[in-house]
Amino acid sequence: MYKNIFNAYQEFWIKATDFSSKTIRSDWWWVQLINIIIYFFTIPIFLRTFGFNLYGVICIVPQIAIDIRRLNDYGKNWKWIFINLIPILGWIIWFTWLGFGKSSDAKSKIM
Repeated sequence: MYKNIFNAYQEFWIKATDFSSKTIRSDWWWVQLINIIIYFFTIPIFLRTFGFNLYGVICIVPQIAIDIRRLNDYGKNWKWIFINLIPILGWIIWFTWLGFGKSSDAKSKIM
């Protein structure tokens, strides 16, 4: 299990600018969990030091990339990323599509 978590997070950074390949659903969830844990620990440090969470700024492009890959797996265009701008309803739809939607098979993960 820990190997899967580590591989998912490692792939998150390796494919930081890859917007076209596949990301399986479980990898997306592991990355979200790890990022929440890291945010929890880094927010107090970075807010006191810089006034903002530096880790959050660093993760913007890789997070957008993994989200667009999941949208592609779900069969939606990348422009649907803007559904996040709709409070509550947009977020519910977003997590339903990315977190519970279709998942690529193991073969396409290797690509």
